Amino acid sequence: MKLIGACATDIGTTREVNQDAILYRVAGKGANQFAVLAVCDGIGGLDRGEIASGIVMQGINAWYDDVLGWIDIETVEAAVLYAHLKDMADQLNSAVWEYREENGIHTGTTMSLLMIIRNSYYIIQVGDSRVYSFFDGELYQLTVDASVSRMKDGRMKSYLDNYMGKDAELWFSTMNGEIRKDEMFLACSDGLYHRLTREDAQDLYNGMVNDKKAEAMCGELIKRMMERGERDNISAGAIRVAEKKNFFK
Repeated sequence: MKLIGACATDIGTTREVNQDAILYRVAGKGANQFAVLAVCDGIGGLDRGEIASGIVMQGINAWYDDVLGWIDIETVEAAVLYAHLKDMADQLNSAVWEYREENGIHTGTTMSLLMIIRNSYYIIQVGDSRVYSFFDGELYQLTVDASVSRMKDGRMKSYLDNYMGKDAELWFSTMNGEIRKDEMFLACSDGLYHRLTREDAQDLYNGMVNDKKAEAMCGELIKRMMERGERDNISAGAIRVAEKKNFFK
């Protein structure tokens, strides 16, 4: 296989600070590749959401560098690496919680984290950013938003029920599966998915012929959302798993 990927973020049209953070890293080649794609969205109604998202994203980046120093991508047990990933998520939650307590502020961030190792994917989800799969012309939401609905001022409103830094102990949802032939994964903040269509995903998929064009297409999606009236920060990252002969069975 060949992983083609990129990510992009934009402050949007009205915000004073971009509280989103996004990351794409990949190593290895052929059937033996190791990648992470992550998006964090600092909670807008809280304090310093951009710092919370930055703490988590910097931690993911440092974890990836550390892991590359001791794994053999071809032979590492995926279950062991996934357990290590979940431990890292707990540690990053603690880092945000400690920052919150030390500074006497209420802050937090979402985290949608996708890891690909060889022909399998693994996801850790906290909050309401999302990871999608685009396969065979259809867009599928893989993650579940951590939100609840409550009545306020006579109207039903949705509230975020879980995020990094909310509590000292983290609960998160996880999922994993085998990569399908020529599948694409999309990770994004709510600034993107509120106005995202299947046709947008198809255009992204078609345009991801190499990393440079993938980056341009992520930027194009962000531009489309702003043209449709999105006012929030917007982040998008994608990985397309291009087929190579004899890899998939």
